[in-house]
Amino acid sequence: MSERFRRRGEAIVVVLAPAERELLRRLPDDLRPFLAGQGSAAVRERLFPRAYLDPTAEEAEQQWQQMVHPELVRQKTEALAVLTASLERGAETRGEVEVELGPDEAEAWLGALNDARLALGVGLGITDDTDFDAVDPDDPETMPYVVYNWLTVMQGQLVDALSG
Repeated sequence: MSERFRRRGEAIVVVLAPAERELLRRLPDDLRPFLAGQGSAAVRERLFPRAYLDPTAEEAEQQWQQMVHPELVRQKTEALAVLTASLERGAETRGEVEVELGPDEAEAWLGALNDARLALGVGLGITDDTDFDAVDPDDPETMPYVVYNWLTVMQGQLVDALSG
């Protein structure tokens, strides 16, 4: 288990630097347009993948999307609200922010981190072949790749904490 996430009874406690909290606070504003059907079609398709990949099943896909899409949007929007609310109640001491998450809040964080990572990954064109070792963290042009890596690490550490 990482030091960033640890268990406290049923809760998960996350410890963040203030800059990390600020980055997480911006995620909902970055993601909401995609949830509202705006922004990059490629990002929206990644956040709401097709159920039927067969191009001849377009009618079935439309029915599926009509049934499921509103609920997915609601869940994703709710996860962003939980992320925002939990960050706001985080206690800052000694240069760190500590946020205690209940089990449902931790799951919401996991969803929000995943959605942010997916959206950023699509925007950056990240594939399995992307060489992150070639990314210079001091180069301002590579900052989005650094953020993507950070989100990936955060998501992995949260999964580890949840799996106990």
